[in-house]
Amino acid sequence: MIRYGELTLKSEYVRRRWENSLIESIRRRIAGCKISRERGRLWINIEREISSELKKIPGIHAFSLCERCGLDELKESLIKFTERSLKGERTFALRVNRVGEHDFTSQDVARYLGAEVLERFPDLSVDLSKPEKEIFIEIREKDCYIFDEIIEGMRGLPPGVEGKLMGLLSGESREYREITSVISCWMMMKRGCEIIPVCSDEDSEKAIGAVEILKDFQPDIRLRVLEGDDKMEDVARECGALGIVCGSNIRIFSSSIPVYQPLIGFDDLKVEKIAEKIGIFNGGGKRAFDTRIKLVSLISGGIDSPVATYLMMKRGVEVIALHLDNCPFTDERELKKSLKIVKHLENSYARDIKTYVVPNGKNLAAFKDKCRRKFQCIFCRRMMLRIAEKIAWEEGADGILTGESLGQVASQTLQNISVIDQAIDMPVIRPLIGMDKIEIMDIARRIGTYDLSILPSLSCTIVPKKPATAAKLKEVLREEGRVDLDSLLERSVGNVYIL
Repeated sequence: MIRYGELTLKSEYVRRRWENSLIESIRRRIAGCKISRERGRLWINIEREISSELKKIPGIHAFSLCERCGLDELKESLIKFTERSLKGERTFALRVNRVGEHDFTSQDVARYLGAEVLERFPDLSVDLSKPEKEIFIEIREKDCYIFDEIIEGMRGLPPGVEGKLMGLLSGESREYREITSVISCWMMMKRGCEIIPVCSDEDSEKAIGAVEILKDFQPDIRLRVLEGDDKMEDVARECGALGIVCGSNIRIFSSSIPVYQPLIGFDDLKVEKIAEKIGIFNGGGKRAFDTRIKLVSLISGGIDSPVATYLMMKRGVEVIALHLDNCPFTDERELKKSLKIVKHLENSYARDIKTYVVPNGKNLAAFKDKCRRKFQCIFCRRMMLRIAEKIAWEEGADGILTGESLGQVASQTLQNISVIDQAIDMPVIRPLIGMDKIEIMDIARRIGTYDLSILPSLSCTIVPKKPATAAKLKEVLREEGRVDLDSLLERSVGNVYIL
């Protein structure tokens, strides 16, 4: 039983397309398997053990080895399964999940079958809070699946659905270079990217070892060695890559195409944990990080941007908060949430955070009235970056910080991010780019911003029903030409106020 996580949140069209990509990826990696599907589940029938392969396929949230039976055979099959599964344990719990139309509830099944197991095995007892063993039963119409283990997968998005990135297998932090570049590439693979690894000729010997590790997760990966005159941006465009991913976080990179540094907000302990998870050796060493860096952070009342801000503050970065007030398309509760979050971060670090608020609603209205609706979120993001860049220049900041996670929403695809970034010259830092929503929410709960972020407020009402997921820069520029961008930007910055 294969479970996938984020795919279920996508539109029907995207979910189906990405589900097909996941199925094809499994078939390429596991020869001879037969795959069927139902909504939210894939089923693989094969005669051999394949757990080690499944753990290395992006897009698989979790999986279980199941025993399948008919609904009328469930009791007998469960008794036999229990006899094999519960060896040495004294307590157990049945966890029943049901999909379809039935004249009974999941609780009815759990009570009835639990009593049957106790009658057959009187030495056992039920413990629903802390059982020594859990047995899971999934009933889907007239088919039933019994299992006792849920194995964590790589999670994320299916291979290649987000496009291509160049993976830079070199950097300035020599001690950490190999481990951080591999982990960074792995994190972007997990977000649905196809990685094209590149290195200089002098680094090729060490890069070969890194590519061998990455082959476990992208079997057809091939190393490209740069010639003396090759420029990364030119090679990226030649290969159809929409950005560059690197492992070094020693400085802020500036490039004509997006540069992704998924580890930029991580400390050494977190890097070591990921290295252990994906089975690579950590050779030790410490990464240098310039704590004099200053970033303008786009803070909203959502879950992601506070986590991104926290991670960079934890790394010693000076943060200036910027909230874009989108009223009347949101309400004042969104602004109040954002300010509560900033206050919480200030208290957490005993550090003042200079906070700017800029009215953005009239900008959104201008785009809504004069431009194609499917690009609305892209216009919004590009305008936010323009405003942030103005403030960053005034403050002497080194870049702009956002809470974007690759592929989470329509404006955060590789193609759209590439178009959005070209609105400004300043680097954009995205510490959450390689994380999925569950990881981000876990951090938000741990640092205390989650409960603030989920306070009620009016979600943006101007988001189009069918937003563009692969915008073209020429098209966006043509549409933006319908409004007076300079006047909008001048008015926005002129109405800024500082808290």
